Amino acid sequence: MALYDVPMPQMGESIAEGTIVKWHKNIGDKVEKDETILEISTDKVDSEIPSPTAGILAEILFAEDETVGVGTIIAKLETDASASIAPSEPKKETPKVVETKEEPKQVEEKPAEAKAHLTPQFEAISKNTPAGARKSGSKFYSPLVRSIATKEGISQEELDSINGTGSNERVTKNDILSYLGNRGKTAAPVQQTVSQSAPKAAPKAQASVGSYDESKVEIIPMDTMRKSISNHMRMSLDTSAHVQSMSEVDMTEIVKFREANKDAFLKKHGFKLTYTPIILEAVAKAIKDFPLMNSSVDGTNIIRKKDINMGMAVAMPNNGLIVPVIKNIDELNFFGICKRANELAYKARDKKLSPDEVQGGTFTVTNPGIYGNLLGFAVINQPQVGIVGVGSIQKRPVVLEGDLIGIRSMMYLTLAYDHRMIDGAYGGQYLERVCHHLRNFDVNQSL
Repeated sequence: MALYDVPMPQMGESIAEGTIVKWHKNIGDKVEKDETILEISTDKVDSEIPSPTAGILAEILFAEDETVGVGTIIAKLETDASASIAPSEPKKETPKVVETKEEPKQVEEKPAEAKAHLTPQFEAISKNTPAGARKSGSKFYSPLVRSIATKEGISQEELDSINGTGSNERVTKNDILSYLGNRGKTAAPVQQTVSQSAPKAAPKAQASVGSYDESKVEIIPMDTMRKSISNHMRMSLDTSAHVQSMSEVDMTEIVKFREANKDAFLKKHGFKLTYTPIILEAVAKAIKDFPLMNSSVDGTNIIRKKDINMGMAVAMPNNGLIVPVIKNIDELNFFGICKRANELAYKARDKKLSPDEVQGGTFTVTNPGIYGNLLGFAVINQPQVGIVGVGSIQKRPVVLEGDLIGIRSMMYLTLAYDHRMIDGAYGGQYLERVCHHLRNFDVNQSL
């Protein structure tokens, strides 16, 4: 019997885990190569995960709504399609992990109390525990939880005392971070080992909203994406020393260019000509002039990236946010940027992004102006050191040369940057260079 391991994919450079939203296949189902087998959620993307090979789904190792570390084996495929596997049970609205087929093998017996709280499904999973995920007593700990505990100096006894909210009372990432945020001074002293490769953000205790009358409020549990975004944004604020700068740029000639070409562009290429590729191109050109904006901080080292991989924040219909990445944007011409930006935006909204399309970003652009906002001050997308916020384009009276007053299409740009390595002078000059490239956009180019 040939079994093929299916790991939790890494859906972004800084992503350490993913949550299983839905299994699209049951035990015993045939699966074609590249056919969707499950849907996962991270703080960067909700994505349907294709099967890496053809076969039959032999084992499911984690249930829906479970959060799993990147690289952990979440399923096994029988690659010999003729192998006899028990047919799947009828699919339920919320399918649970079912007992896996076991090979005869010697299993170390655990004390009875260690298994007392395990259902048959999770008892089966405990016998197929992925590498790096370990149990202590009656508790299972994922590789991610183990990693956080080690980094924060949490002893095994202290880890066992944390109440878990995951399936079968499993301790999740949120549980251990919440515990750290409420860890008092009376906690047993422990020796802490701090990684030199990256700064450690001290988790904060969640502020209480006070008492409220449940009959007068609506309680809305966060979905997986919202919880992940919340954690990632809080981590960014705890990690980077955020500084904000703002500039104003005259977009009048660009507005005229788009108005003159949008209909012919749509007819010729089948998608709309928007302002987004124009701004992305200017941001990338300015990075060529100020390369430290294309960096990250690793302890006391500055890692300057040679490839310019531009993240573009895309709002989701369900109020989520995804940041697909245009790789090597500086090597594309203007039409190439238009085409790739359009492809990624549609794939993001349809949950069709591949892992590679959300990884490796070195700088990000976000556009609150699309909803009419004059400007927005964004949070840095870790581990990057800067993010440009784009405001709406609005006509305003402007003082021109010779003290004349004219009506111009104006736009605000903001830049959030990490003051650990980017000083105000460098950040301010970079933002003004973005404006320079927008003012000098080639309005005579062929589309």
